[in-house]
Amino acid sequence: QPWLADHDVLGSILLPGTGFVELAVRAGDQVGCDRIEELLLEAPLIVPARGGVALQVRVGAPDPSDARSISIHSRGSAPDAPWTRHAYGTVVPGAPAPAFDLSQWPPAGANPLDVSGAYDRLLERGYAYGPVFQGLKAAWTAGDDVFAEVALPETAHGDAALFGLHPALLDAAMHADLLGGDGAAEGATLLPFSWNGVTLHAAGTSVLRVHIRRVRGDEVSAIMVADETGAPVATVESLVSRPVSEAQLAAASGGASAALHRVEWLRTAPATAEAAAEAAGAAVYFAPVPAGADAAARVREVVPEVLAEVQGWLADPESGSGRLAVVTRGGVAVLAGEDADPAQAAVWGLVRAAEAENPGRFVLVDVAAGSRDPDADVAAAVACGESETAVRSGEVRIPRLNRIAAPAPASPWGTNGTVLITGGTSGLGALVARHLVTEHGVRHLLLTSRRGLDAPNASAIVAELAELGAHASVVACDVTDRESLAGALSGIDAAHPLSGVVHAAAVAGGGLVGSLTAEGVESVLRPKTDGAWNLHELTRDADLKAFVLFSSAGGSVLAAGQADYAAANSFLDGLAAHRRAAGLPATAPAFGMWGISTGLGGDLTDADLERMKRL
Repeated sequence: QPWLADHDVLGSILLPGTGFVELAVRAGDQVGCDRIEELLLEAPLIVPARGGVALQVRVGAPDPSDARSISIHSRGSAPDAPWTRHAYGTVVPGAPAPAFDLSQWPPAGANPLDVSGAYDRLLERGYAYGPVFQGLKAAWTAGDDVFAEVALPETAHGDAALFGLHPALLDAAMHADLLGGDGAAEGATLLPFSWNGVTLHAAGTSVLRVHIRRVRGDEVSAIMVADETGAPVATVESLVSRPVSEAQLAAASGGASAALHRVEWLRTAPATAEAAAEAAGAAVYFAPVPAGADAAARVREVVPEVLAEVQGWLADPESGSGRLAVVTRGGVAVLAGEDADPAQAAVWGLVRAAEAENPGRFVLVDVAAGSRDPDADVAAAVACGESETAVRSGEVRIPRLNRIAAPAPASPWGTNGTVLITGGTSGLGALVARHLVTEHGVRHLLLTSRRGLDAPNASAIVAELAELGAHASVVACDVTDRESLAGALSGIDAAHPLSGVVHAAAVAGGGLVGSLTAEGVESVLRPKTDGAWNLHELTRDADLKAFVLFSSAGGSVLAAGQADYAAANSFLDGLAAHRRAAGLPATAPAFGMWGISTGLGGDLTDADLERMKRL
């Protein structure tokens, strides 16, 4: 496929997102599924300068509604190369008939758009397209809608019949929209992130008429394409694009961890008047901000109040399908080095779960703790149409999850100090203890659990660590009890002072937001929030090399059905930011599912695990 060399983005040759669509369409056709319900692109496929790439498309068995899962993978030419998943989603049968008409061309009332030098302008944004991808011939605008005419070069006309819709042609269909330059990501390099409701109505064309309806700036669009007579060719009900950086693509080609991501807060453009008017209908609720320095005590006050508000909103028949904007103050660290209030951060986990269970009913907004006009900040944030926003110095920002390269290996733990691991006698705690000893040379550990040496596996883990050359002490300690924890810390040998903390203790929660009670939520919060806050306060004067809080993806992308657990983990995220802002060591990795049968996640069914894998 030599035409792939013409798809150069930020210096990397990659398979266009439209190529994944073509693969999914063809695979769906083989099993009687003529519609892509959803296709999420999670990793770019970088085309290597040398050697080949093996592709694999997997289609699952039909579920009761005849929908099938689909995933697309690749690996290098070496036989032992690992597979990387690039895209996944769902294909379904019964695609609807096309509901658009492009027979009148150009459309009446549309204004011509200057496309001379279009690809020079796109080059400035990082798109170094070669001849096959330079298909834009003409364009028009009508309000927020964009119309375009695109075509393959004559040298590629023969290839059109090889595809349902040539990926270079469908890619070119989006180029006029990129020239608009007035969206949320103006000037950024955008790549497709998710395709929804994709149907191919006709195959093999080399010329397209295109209608792009902007749903939100240049990041969310609906696309309708027809052939040169106006006959429908394809429908894309929703295409979401996301900004990408040169570093991200370089990381993807250079072995970035497929599991390591970071949330980045991007500026977004002011909302249109129409969007602002629509947003004016949203109800607004400011989460309480109790006084006091004890964040663990404050979170036990804040979360139940917000839970009651959320439950009341969902139960109120007058709220209908309306949206409730839940506003926090300083709950997330948006800017580098910014502080965060852990109690306010917990609200984000709770409301994320409510939104995941009730799509379109909630909006999260964080304003600066010292905002002079929080009402104006909230209005601007809600109007941008995102489900999560933050406002700093009048600028609305939106979170995006971006893959990052793994940092260089480091071992900050040292061999002489003592590392404290809460919940350290089993499950994740025991796993971390082994890892620190075998991979980082740690030789002194203090493992806490509620039952101490009477806990199952406690004696066994001590003996195992001793065989590995480490000395582990086990102490019965309830980390939610400040005095109990202080007693455990006071027993550390002065010859091996405390040098690191790993807070792995937790209690799993669960249940839809509407079924939760304040008492039940507190029982899930305390092991993480009270334990973490006690560790923070009692060790803040120690010379720590590391302070690790085991957070979870349950605080963000896996929140549905576990609002209490999500709130607890978001508290940890906020505490880590709070410590870093104070110059103290802290990290709160948000782990996904662990491949162990004990501890959190050990009682999940196969169906639970499969749902989480797809999120």
